[in-house]
Amino acid sequence: MSNSQPYFAQVAERWDSLRETFFSDAVREAAIRQAALPAGATVADVGTGTGFLVMGLAPIARQVYGLDASPEMLAVARRNLAGITNVEWRVAEGAHLPLPVGSVDAALANMYLHHTEDPAAAIREMARIVRAGGRVVLTDLDSHAHEWLLREHADRWPGFARADVRRWLEDAGLTDVVVDCVGENCCASSSQGETAAAISIFVASGRKA
Repeated sequence: MSNSQPYFAQVAERWDSLRETFFSDAVREAAIRQAALPAGATVADVGTGTGFLVMGLAPIARQVYGLDASPEMLAVARRNLAGITNVEWRVAEGAHLPLPVGSVDAALANMYLHHTEDPAAAIREMARIVRAGGRVVLTDLDSHAHEWLLREHADRWPGFARADVRRWLEDAGLTDVVVDCVGENCCASSSQGETAAAISIFVASGRKA
């Protein structure tokens, strides 16, 4: 079990309300634009949580896999998208995605990378499941100095330098790498009420050769 799983088990039922205070739907829109999905696409949402990205992907994709290590978060996702027939939910650790090599047109991950133990390995695993010409798309936090986020939200990483994200995507064998601003901040306040954070969000993508 990862360090973040107890946290997400605890907050699953109120995550959607929390997420609305952290960032807006513009983050989802930026990720889906970068994915440049072909008609009839098959897509994986890694670290899907309660289905934030899937809500935008399901109407435009043929098949969506919502993958997350937290059964509690997936239970909420299933309720959120009840009746949607082209989504398959799977409990899965990001280091070992339960999909074959080259099986999806795109693998997306929103606010997932800063919870992983090894971000470079997580990106390589996402790239593994993408077919030639497909894309890996990440939306996550820029580097920040708010250490309380690591304590209170089970973050493993205080955001990322964009140069590192670019290098990890390229090292995973991806080309046409782009790392850019979403134009949104992730906003959160400490439970102690003593400090607040407004951290810029990046969108990054690379295409599998």
